[in-house]
Amino acid sequence: MADRFGRSQTLLTAEIVSAAGLALTLPNNLPLLLVGVLLFTAGFFAAHATASGWVGLLARQHRAEASALYLFAYYAGSSALGACSGLAYAAGGWNASVAYVCVLLALGFAVAVLVARRARRTAR
Repeated sequence: MADRFGRSQTLLTAEIVSAAGLALTLPNNLPLLLVGVLLFTAGFFAAHATASGWVGLLARQHRAEASALYLFAYYAGSSALGACSGLAYAAGGWNASVAYVCVLLALGFAVAVLVARRARRTAR
């Protein structure tokens, strides 16, 4: 998809799919919940795969180090921020957890937009 539609478009679309899936986990309806988890997971891993592959293309030098730094940030961030999601759940249940993850998705979307803009400027 990244080769066909572009990395920025693929990354942003994957994040939107994740957000839509997350929203589908809110209603008290098992079929919707299952579809929501499927969409969230597919969007999340599509975004991660696209971002991970994009790092090597954006790095002009020290590509291995750039990829390693991305993976470090991915795992450190998911560990720390994932642990904090338990705090959100303890404070307000599932709805608070969804709100917390929505904030994280919005931050990821904003970073993706900034990277896409920079990549366009660099390509010129």
